[in-house]
Amino acid sequence: MNNFYGTIPPEIGNLTNLICLDLPANQISGTIPSQIASLVKLQILHIFDNHLNGPIPEEIGYLRSLTKVSLGENFLNGSIPTSLGNLYNLSFLYLYLNQLSGLIPSELGNLKNLNYLELSNNHLTGPIPSELRNLTNLSDLGLSNNQLSGPIPSSIGNLRNLYTLFLDDNNLIEHNNLSSTLPTTFSIGSALRSFKLYGNKLEGKIPRSLENCQLLEVLDLGNNLLNDTFPMWLGTLPELRVLSLRSNKLQGPIRTSGSVYMFLELQILDLSCNEFSKNLPMSLFQHLKAMRTIDKKTNASR
Repeated sequence: MNNFYGTIPPEIGNLTNLICLDLPANQISGTIPSQIASLVKLQILHIFDNHLNGPIPEEIGYLRSLTKVSLGENFLNGSIPTSLGNLYNLSFLYLYLNQLSGLIPSELGNLKNLNYLELSNNHLTGPIPSELRNLTNLSDLGLSNNQLSGPIPSSIGNLRNLYTLFLDDNNLIEHNNLSSTLPTTFSIGSALRSFKLYGNKLEGKIPRSLENCQLLEVLDLGNNLLNDTFPMWLGTLPELRVLSLRSNKLQGPIRTSGSVYMFLELQILDLSCNEFSKNLPMSLFQHLKAMRTIDKKTNASR
């Protein structure tokens, strides 16, 4: 870590043989100069954790050699340039924690080599573009803490290399029954390990296709409008460690299975603030050797 400050001079465009520009965790301010368009050999652009402001220049789309772009943790504003869709070699795009607004450009679906897409903690609006289904090499998708709305594209569940999917704290909503609109959202062989949808407006049932995510470790569906019974079938997920269903409209008695092979790795279970009836069956916990915490407060008892 250095302590560079000041602005990026436009003369940086004269460094036409530059391959890597790596200036993270400094106090660099001002805008990204449009002259970076001249850095046609640039492969790595890391200026995260600084004080940059203004828009990301549309000219960034000329840098066809780029493989990694990290501009997160700044004060960048304006929209995400559609020209980013021209960076066909890009594997890593990190724009986390800025003040970016507007739509997620559908052109990002052109980035078929992309492994990591992190757009969380911005002011992005509108739907999740269905074109993201083309990102078949994607392992991490972060869209949390924006103002996204509309349905979750069912095709996202077919991204078999997806490892983490964070969509929490948006305004995403399914207007129909969740299980009937997403029956094949998560395909067999899914690599998904962490799935967070906390704090949206999702309605209906928990999609049974989550059974296909046999590597899933964290499932957070809390603070939605889900209307279902307790999904005992989630107990068949052999790696599940964290299950949060708090603050929904889940109801009815919790019916347990006679199998001793349910929720074997579960450590945290949060069912609080629902509408479950009757007592919590102790048989649910008889074989949960990994259990650490249970939160069952604020449920109905009838």
